[in-house]
Amino acid sequence: MDNYSYATTSPVYVSIAGKRAYSKKDAEYFEAWIDRTIEVTSQYPDWNSSTEKELVLKKLREARSVYANLH
Repeated sequence: MDNYSYATTSPVYVSIAGKRAYSKKDAEYFEAWIDRTIEVTSQYPDWNSSTEKELVLKKLREARSVYANLH
């Protein structure tokens, strides 16, 4: 077994009366979760290259910005 952090996603889209459902608390939760993931990922030593590591961290920062822009 490898020892690394990872996540999978499966989007669920919810609308109420034709409008997007929104929860500031949920957005803050996922923002904090991604912050922790970035911290762990930054410390992980077994990357194939520094380019690979930076690409993963870039994707995590992009994901975090989605939630940060919700509030």
